[in-house]
Amino acid sequence: MQMPSIRISQGSSVARPRKPAIELPPYVNCVRVKGRSYYYCHAGRGTKSAKRPIRLPDDPRDPEFWVAYRRAMDQPEPQRPLNAFETLVEAYKAAPEWKQLAESTRVNWELYLKRITNAWGPLEVRGIEPKHVLALRDKHADTPAAANNLLRCLSSMLSWSVPRGWRADNPCLLVPKLKGGEGYEAWPWEMIELAKAHLRADLWQGAALALYTGQRMGDALTMRWDHVSGNIIAVAQEKTRKRLAIPLHQDLRKILAEIPKTAVTILTSTAGAPWTKDGFKTSWQKALAPPKERKGEPPSPWPLKPIRDAGLVFHGLRKSAVVFLLEAGCSDAEVAAITGQSRQMVEHYGRQVSQRKLAASAILKWERAGNEGLQNALQNRAENK
Repeated sequence: MQMPSIRISQGSSVARPRKPAIELPPYVNCVRVKGRSYYYCHAGRGTKSAKRPIRLPDDPRDPEFWVAYRRAMDQPEPQRPLNAFETLVEAYKAAPEWKQLAESTRVNWELYLKRITNAWGPLEVRGIEPKHVLALRDKHADTPAAANNLLRCLSSMLSWSVPRGWRADNPCLLVPKLKGGEGYEAWPWEMIELAKAHLRADLWQGAALALYTGQRMGDALTMRWDHVSGNIIAVAQEKTRKRLAIPLHQDLRKILAEIPKTAVTILTSTAGAPWTKDGFKTSWQKALAPPKERKGEPPSPWPLKPIRDAGLVFHGLRKSAVVFLLEAGCSDAEVAAITGQSRQMVEHYGRQVSQRKLAASAILKWERAGNEGLQNALQNRAENK
């Protein structure tokens, strides 16, 4: 998209309309307040047909600024190329591959597709290079998980576009994900015990069902009593559409025996009705939130504060299940059979578990050898050379 040329010049910081530091299009003026620039479009200013001023975005270098200016001036939208990102997004969302994604994935990716459209909407798909993808990723670097998810969404769409002739390659493959945005921390066992002791019963039951089956929140909330047969619970994963038959952990059997059967679903709210995902999320967040302070009264106890301080979230319970299974000696295939994850993801977690085990074994050997043993080993090695 072509934008008018921009020329930077020096200017003062008086809080009044002034000659702007940037050469702007007709009827746009700049006002600086406390060192910050504000831009307004006042179409027909100084004439009888003048319209009310309209606030524009803060950066004239941003394509969004010029889009807002055209709208304020009632100018026609420029004709977008057939290969524009706006067109690609529409085509991708109409494709069967999009419809095959889990509903939760589509909801999340709608947000990222909007961000991609806002950034590159009228630009040609074939003109995007890895450096542009990197810049878009870094724009959201303050939230690494969101930046990485945006990258996944963009990469999925561009991979879809390659065999359909939009472009010849996927530039996202050359852009690494940010560190610190890879999933969620697993819950240590002491934090799980803390949740068990202090969470409301219906919330703990939801956490326990997710933990002992290794499933996502949405799948745990939709599990039904008629899915339980003997020592097996049947799970149909919403995201992957995998069907699993998971043996019940002995601790989970005890928990299920204590849950009243007031609905078809295993998990219910305090009203005895099936949970909605939004309802459960809201109740979960409230349970972990700091208690309200009341004037003149001492602070209320906050036993779940360590969980909040550690940044642990519900989805981390699924990772805890993987870690506990691996630490118990399960193979990658055995873990994947329970959680429904790919072998690659389980192997990724397995490397972390193996590192801890190897490190613990190494320190134990060091302690058993003692300084004298190490000195003898070093002396024998020197004599054998």
